Amino acid sequence: MSLHWLWIPAGYLLGNLNTAAIIARCKGFDIRKKGSGNAGASNALVTMGKGAAVTSALVDILKAFVPVWLLLHVIQLPPECAHVPVLTGVAVILGHMYPFWMQFRGGKGFASLLGLSLAVDWRMFLACIALLGVLLFTTRYIALATVSCAVLVPVWHLIRTKDWLEFSVLAVLGVIMIVKHIPNIKRIRAGTEIPLGKKKAKPSAE
Repeated sequence: MSLHWLWIPAGYLLGNLNTAAIIARCKGFDIRKKGSGNAGASNALVTMGKGAAVTSALVDILKAFVPVWLLLHVIQLPPECAHVPVLTGVAVILGHMYPFWMQFRGGKGFASLLGLSLAVDWRMFLACIALLGVLLFTTRYIALATVSCAVLVPVWHLIRTKDWLEFSVLAVLGVIMIVKHIPNIKRIRAGTEIPLGKKKAKPSAE
């Protein structure tokens, strides 16, 4: 068995580097106990400000982009390892969502999904960014953008590559991401979800 398959478990370990959670730990708190409770860039914006949010987003994008890009464009893989790049990217996202050192309670994987899409097909990445921009401009709910891109990425990849195995893996990942956003969708329908950029109102003293 080729050692190149070890990139997949290595991708999961790399995904465990949850930037928002690490920055919050350095500041003395657990990000999962503040704001929305999500260990990701959007909650980093609410709990720690723009600097932490931008840093979290960039690192989470790069940790999926770099290994997948290297596997696709630099490292020469044997034919039997053709699926390793995409599987590694999916492993990074799952590592971000279910990090072992955080009791498998991590972020929701959107930034790392963008990193995977950028490494695989820059046009798919731009389509995700455009969709993100439109939905944030019209609704300000990043959860809607994440759910939409979780559907867009596997469908785009199937149309481009005709690879049903990779489509199936990306589709399962998309379903997992959508399920993880069900509480957000319920809050949006109930009108209680906090739009991006708006801080949660403090309870008034009686």
